[in-house]
Amino acid sequence: MEYSEKGLFLGQQKYVKDLLQKYGISDCKPISTPMEVNKKFCMHEDKDLADPTMYRQLVGSLIYLTLTRLDISYSVRVISRYMQKPKKPHLEEVRRILRYLRGTTEYDILYKKGQDCKLECFCDANYSGDHDTRRLTTGYLFKLGCGAVSWCSKR
Repeated sequence: MEYSEKGLFLGQQKYVKDLLQKYGISDCKPISTPMEVNKKFCMHEDKDLADPTMYRQLVGSLIYLTLTRLDISYSVRVISRYMQKPKKPHLEEVRRILRYLRGTTEYDILYKKGQDCKLECFCDANYSGDHDTRRLTTGYLFKLGCGAVSWCSKR
């Protein structure tokens, strides 16, 4: 949390940098999106990872990061569905999210000083969007002024 003349910034820049360094990808080439558009995953599409521990640790770290990074909420929610039996494509998607974070380390939530405190809500749903279960995915975002105060993406 940081105060400035613009307002209050909430972010986890140090956490992102430490995460990238911990897994040896702090020098990776950044990408512009956390997930490919219309990317579908399947729980039966490849062999299980020999040791899923690293995958689970990475996904857990990314879940924590979604507290201030709503831009990765949907992607992290999708990959977290495969915690029990992760496959190679799932780990590759986690690496893609990390590459996205590499290019967006400085993203924060800003609550501007003197901003009109207008409450806004946005929501969306994707019916039968889950390839494995055919369940729907929903999401919402609440904003107060120009900063997000609550968001969720769930199946």
